[in-house]
Amino acid sequence: MAPVEKTREPEPTRSVRVPQQARSRRTRERVLEAAVSCFEDRGYDETTTAMIANRAGIGVGTLYGYFRDKRELLLELLGQFSDQLVEVVISGLDVEQWDGEDPAEHARQLIDTVFHMQTLRPGIQRVLWEQYFKDSDFHEPMETVRERVREAVERFARAIDPEQLREELDLRAASLTIVNAVQWNAIHAFMHGTPEQIDAAAATTADMVARYLFRD
Repeated sequence: MAPVEKTREPEPTRSVRVPQQARSRRTRERVLEAAVSCFEDRGYDETTTAMIANRAGIGVGTLYGYFRDKRELLLELLGQFSDQLVEVVISGLDVEQWDGEDPAEHARQLIDTVFHMQTLRPGIQRVLWEQYFKDSDFHEPMETVRERVREAVERFARAIDPEQLREELDLRAASLTIVNAVQWNAIHAFMHGTPEQIDAAAATTADMVARYLFRD
């Protein structure tokens, strides 16, 4: 049986304004916070802009002055979370951050950090991944994040003493493999695991990456 396609909310004709004043910026942030709460409580499909506006303490018309629909709200939240993740990973992989430290141990620590970033609003992350598989407009921003992280991993590997790396390792392919392994293991662990299982998955993934990337 073919899946029933959800009907999108009609887009209002009112143009969306960019908040200039502090009060408008605070209202916009309140709308985003309300959207996160509603998406986490009810899921994306069952949430309406009226619910979000009500939780934010504003009228629906005011909400439409900032966002055209709930889809645009979720895309904005995707951008915010992606920026957080990329900043943590790229700064953590910067050569100056681990110079003088055992790179294998530093890689383990960073993987543990990435795993535990899933604790940042896990409900909204679950909604974002659900939309990734439903809505093509979520593909490009999420793939852009993946590529930026992959590039950071590759730069990290190229800065390591070649004598410490496994022989004949294709670093571009290796960086993609590492990003995919860490990302999917982390997502699965936080969707289905207990805190103890998450810690164990983080440690096992870190050990797997170290064995793959570094010589014994």
